[in-house]
Amino acid sequence: MGVLTRYLERTMAQARYDLLGPGRFAAELPELGLKVEAEHLEAARQALREALEAWLLEALRAGLTPPGLDGEADPVRARFLALAGEMWRLLREAPLPGLEARPPLPEPAKAPEVPRPKRVPSLEAWLKGLGLQVAKRPQEEEEKEKVLTRLALFLGDRYPSLERLYERLKQSLSTKRQFELSLSEASQEEIANSTQFCTLLKQYALLTSYHYKSEERRLRAKASTEGWVQNFLTGGWLERYVAERVRKLLRSKNLPHEVAVGYQVTLPGGEAAELDVLVRVGERVYWFEAKTGEFQAHIAKYAGLRKVLGLSPKESFLVLLGVDRTRAKELSALYGLTVVGQAGFLEAFQEALEGNAP
Repeated sequence: MGVLTRYLERTMAQARYDLLGPGRFAAELPELGLKVEAEHLEAARQALREALEAWLLEALRAGLTPPGLDGEADPVRARFLALAGEMWRLLREAPLPGLEARPPLPEPAKAPEVPRPKRVPSLEAWLKGLGLQVAKRPQEEEEKEKVLTRLALFLGDRYPSLERLYERLKQSLSTKRQFELSLSEASQEEIANSTQFCTLLKQYALLTSYHYKSEERRLRAKASTEGWVQNFLTGGWLERYVAERVRKLLRSKNLPHEVAVGYQVTLPGGEAAELDVLVRVGERVYWFEAKTGEFQAHIAKYAGLRKVLGLSPKESFLVLLGVDRTRAKELSALYGLTVVGQAGFLEAFQEALEGNAP
């Protein structure tokens, strides 16, 4: 991605969108004084992009360098401009012989200042700036959050060896019956992780019953029917896992950031949507959706929501449980999202960070 393209993408991320009435949308960049209207949201976004490109072209023709396109300081150029300014001052104050009768030289016209785009103050403010109604999903108590996050990390980090257990557990959630799993042909790693995870779930009452017969290498368990337990085990854990792994990565890099989970928004057309994980790194915003089961009925909606958010495909991630690289690459190309498995999302996010670095 080139310098101009990065500048356009960063500036478009600051755009605001409003529904003016049936079949009429407005898009604007208030800091630049740009505002357009169109019959639908995507057309308004495209018109605003064209207006921004025209504005940028005029600025460059006038010899101006918009903020964000500044290169390294050129000492030779700075010295030349300083000398030119001093010569202009001397000419005005002490004109050369023969020029006394001439009218005073006019002041050179000042180049108009190019407004500097404002920084994104917060994720909530960014969402509201897009014209979306925003509500935050209620947070669990601090100790409960810690426990659920710890369980999510255990499952996510060891998922390859816990895949069979998790699939049986998830299947039993719909029947609300006890399930069993034979580990007679399992590796020692799978046995150790499966029994330890079930012990943790039983310890915190996410399993109401759990028994493991070591001589048969068979475990039996039953999940709690509490709603929050069902939500966590059927998919909420992956959302938590993504958010926590992203937080740890950004902390390790000492990057200023904000991570928010579970923003509920109302789109300009009145449709409701929930954003699993939003991440702000400096002026950049990234969005993650996490699915542990069927995603086919949702992926087209995510593709449309990406456009409403004004994010590029490399800033929009769909994390699918167990998807292979080939299929993820094909889905990415079809729907304009970065589709990744739970084992590769952090690597893809790091690539996006490096690609958006100034």
